[in-house]
Amino acid sequence: MKTVAIILNTPSEIAPVLEMDVICADGGLKHYRGTPVAVVGDFDSLDFVPEKFNLVSYPTEKNESDGQLAVDTAIKMGYDEIVLYGITGGRIDHVLANFGLLRYAAEKGLKVSAREIGVTVKYVTGKFYEKVRYKSKISIFPYFEDAVVSDSKNLYYPLQDLTLKAGTNRGISNVAIASEISFDVKKGSVLYFLFE
Repeated sequence: MKTVAIILNTPSEIAPVLEMDVICADGGLKHYRGTPVAVVGDFDSLDFVPEKFNLVSYPTEKNESDGQLAVDTAIKMGYDEIVLYGITGGRIDHVLANFGLLRYAAEKGLKVSAREIGVTVKYVTGKFYEKVRYKSKISIFPYFEDAVVSDSKNLYYPLQDLTLKAGTNRGISNVAIASEISFDVKKGSVLYFLFE
């Protein structure tokens, strides 16, 4: 699997970047000290056009966010897994759009997650399994649509044919009672939050 980190523009500190290849979405470059494989965007957040990097430039007036364009660039460059950084800081409309990037990337066929300080976020459909720390906090959130979650294992609050309604918070603040957990999203999709 060929993996790339995508660093979004955020006013917040980001988690340490673990991936070797990095794409910066415009102002995301401020958070990276190395040489990214690409810098994507209109460069309005940087206030300058960087010169020494592989630039993928777009006009300021466009229909996509720099983050979405960075995902598209990752696909064109042949990556099949992305890890997003910086999705939770800044304007609330940008934060909501950034969470949408998880679904956007997944529907393009990529394996996708987001890593923030203290939390990892994944977009999940179907059967899901993960190794976790005992007593980790876990939230399962129907951000995009109603979802039916079932067959959970090793969660303090079991999920069995439970409909999670979009706009409600029924799946928040569960707890792992073993070092691995699983569940099945039988209908719809969820955002899965693992708090470290």
